[in-house]
Order: sequence, then structure tokens, then C-alpha cells
Amino acid sequence: MEKTIKILLVDDDSDYLEVTQLMLMDEGYDVIPATNGEDGVVKYKDSKPDIVFLDIKMPGIDGYETFFRIKKIDSDARVVFASSYALENEKYKKTKDMNLCGIINKPAEFDEYEKMIKKFAKNS
Repeated sequence: MEKTIKILLVDDDSDYLEVTQLMLMDEGYDVIPATNGEDGVVKYKDSKPDIVFLDIKMPGIDGYETFFRIKKIDSDARVVFASSYALENEKYKKTKDMNLCGIINKPAEFDEYEKMIKKFAKNS
């Protein structure tokens, strides 16, 4: 039997979070939602997901800081930014150097998530 891929979805936009979570769950993925960066870091530690989709612009700790904290916990963490904002070059370059898997521009179609999951998730 195939192991279900576990996805951590971190976004402060509750509507986007819910829609994306349902879309991914409909395809059989195990989705763990987090509404901010701090919550995302805690849930990463607790659930050890196969891949993380992470919003960049969030209140509290932003996506970059969340990324750095997750990488401290697990240097092999597979993280994809999902954002509708322009990237901050210095921070973005640092995430690329630390093996950021990619970026999806929101709003995104399911196939964009699927492509990233198939390419980068630990159990894909």
C-alpha cells in the first residue's frame, strides 16, 4: 500500500488555506493546516510532513523566518513558497542556497501543487 503524502500548508489567509486544504485532501493527501509561521514551525516538529507549502507574507514571523526555523529542525525539509508577493532578493537567495524547492504564485491551480509534490515530496 502506498504511503499517504503528508503536506503542511502554512498561510494566514483562512479562505485560501481552507480551499487549498480541501483541494489537496480531495486528491488523497494528508493535509495539516497552520495559520501562521509559529504554528507552522510547531506543526512541522510534531508531524514531520513530506512537503511544506509556505506563504511568505504573514503577520508575526514571515515565510522566510518560518523557512529558516524549519530548516534548523530538519535540514532536509522540502519547502515550497506559495505567494502572491514579490520576493525579497537577499532573503530569497539565502533560501535558494538552503535548498528551497520552488515557488508557486498564488492563486495557483491544483496541477502546480501536484507538480511540486511529485518532484519534491519525501515520499513521492
